[in-house]
Amino acid sequence: MRFTSRLLAGLMASSLPLVAAYAQTTAAAEDLQATRAVSAELLKTLSGKLQESMKANGPAGSIPVCKTIAPQIALGLADKTGWKITRVGTRVRNVDMGTPNVWQHKALAHLNADLKSGAKPETLEWSEVVMENGKPTLHYAKAIVLQTQCVACHGTAEQLAPGVADKLKVEYPHDQATGYAPGQLRGAVVISRPL
Repeated sequence: MRFTSRLLAGLMASSLPLVAAYAQTTAAAEDLQATRAVSAELLKTLSGKLQESMKANGPAGSIPVCKTIAPQIALGLADKTGWKITRVGTRVRNVDMGTPNVWQHKALAHLNADLKSGAKPETLEWSEVVMENGKPTLHYAKAIVLQTQCVACHGTAEQLAPGVADKLKVEYPHDQATGYAPGQLRGAVVISRPL
């Protein structure tokens, strides 16, 4: 603590802009924590809805949860926070909502590299502050790593649950989001918010 106090006193004496930068770093940590919380809320709510539907309707009958309910959850959180919130995939299922933009491709590449380097799936996130329209904007991505139960809708043709392939052809005619194995990066929750 004494070192930090001396460091801050030195920064104050030598350069006021550095003190402002320190304050911005602290604010950024708080902003990042709030962003993590919203991402976690989306994933927890979606997981709960998906588990309920899987028990009641099975995998094929639960595809509407990801197609309809997941975007509604994201939209509700976006309305509440004023941020842009969505999910994107490494292989796209919903071309209208899940196709990554340039920054999201970059984030997915970072997440995938970290995953392959041995990072724990639950810790995988990547963020960056960029200038948009002259204002700092936080871009955040929280990894979605395929779990064993997810192969029912995202696995190989042999692993897909009965009826899933047919339902996917109807609901997602351009689907590319199959052929995954547990432990692979499926996509990310992405949030973009002004600072």
